[in-house]
Amino acid sequence: MARPHKLAKTMELQNFDDDNIFSNLPDHIFHRIHSFLPLRDLSRLCCVSRRFRDLRISNSCLVLSNIHCNHNLLNQFRFKNFLDRFMVRRSLYGVKTHQLFLRWSFEGSHEDETYRVNTWLYQAVNSGLKQLEIELTIGGFAFALPPCVLSCNSLRSLVVAINNGIIKFPSASLADDYFEEALSNFNSLKCLILQNISGLKRMTINNSTIGLLFIKDCNDLSIINISAKNLRLLTILWRPNYSGGTSLKINAPNLERFHWGGHVVDFCCIEDFSSPKLFATIALGLSDHHQYESSSIKCNLDKLLHSMRRVNVLLLTLWDKFVEVLFKHGCLPGSFNNLEILTIVRTSFIGDEVPAISSFLRDTTNLKRLEILNPWDMIVSEMLS
Repeated sequence: MARPHKLAKTMELQNFDDDNIFSNLPDHIFHRIHSFLPLRDLSRLCCVSRRFRDLRISNSCLVLSNIHCNHNLLNQFRFKNFLDRFMVRRSLYGVKTHQLFLRWSFEGSHEDETYRVNTWLYQAVNSGLKQLEIELTIGGFAFALPPCVLSCNSLRSLVVAINNGIIKFPSASLADDYFEEALSNFNSLKCLILQNISGLKRMTINNSTIGLLFIKDCNDLSIINISAKNLRLLTILWRPNYSGGTSLKINAPNLERFHWGGHVVDFCCIEDFSSPKLFATIALGLSDHHQYESSSIKCNLDKLLHSMRRVNVLLLTLWDKFVEVLFKHGCLPGSFNNLEILTIVRTSFIGDEVPAISSFLRDTTNLKRLEILNPWDMIVSEMLS
């Protein structure tokens, strides 16, 4: 015979209403639990009770994806209709959408899929969207971001990945200017990542709110102009596909971390960085076009290094031809009075370079740490750290 207190506990568990488990939970915990469920399971959960439906609709973070859905055309059609109704209900209830992660594979009619995706984006933008990540698989089609996204004042972070697809601007001839115009509409943008972009010859980024800018493998560009007074972290990995006419202009007075890798450009205009704790990484080489133009490259490198004379930490990765211009032709500025840590990564050293480096080090009066490594040492050091 069971003891009285154990029997009472057993009866209590048997009579416990499962719905009370969720009815007593705060909404944000319920939303967190839902975030681990696939969208198709969440669509079924909405049919369980009105509370489940309302809680699902009220979530400010949305993930819309058909990546792992059934490829049956009828099931896809029903699923897209569910999303249409779901987004309409959110709009009717005035639910805010702060984060939207859209991962979509265009498998049906391209026009129908584009219309639905643009409608969902429009509804999200009109509900105070702050963070948007889009990953599309569109095959051979071109996709144009709707104007509402490009003019969204509340958007702070935008990531677009189209898996080797094409983002279409309103006019190919106006693509360069339209990019600048569209970007200027993002009045709250904090982070901008541009990777593997082709078709643009000139990129101008004039934005006062961006704090992080990452540009990688946009090698169709010949000109990059950046003006961002609140920029803190800038990474440029760029090897232009041109034999001349390349230019880089940077005006970012509050920059704290600057990473530039790739090839030296023909014209470089970088305003002085005033941050006393600037961390800079320069990993530049000379393209075939620049091998025989050491005088012009000397002038540009001199401007580049002069703008970083207040740098606190400097990492230089130097390739053979680049070193010849940098050290032998005297591109190093007179002094780095604020420099405390210097790392030089070299494949080999030529005797003529050693006196130049020694002369340079005499003027680094506050230097506390010096490392001279080859690339293999650098890899091992990163692995150990």
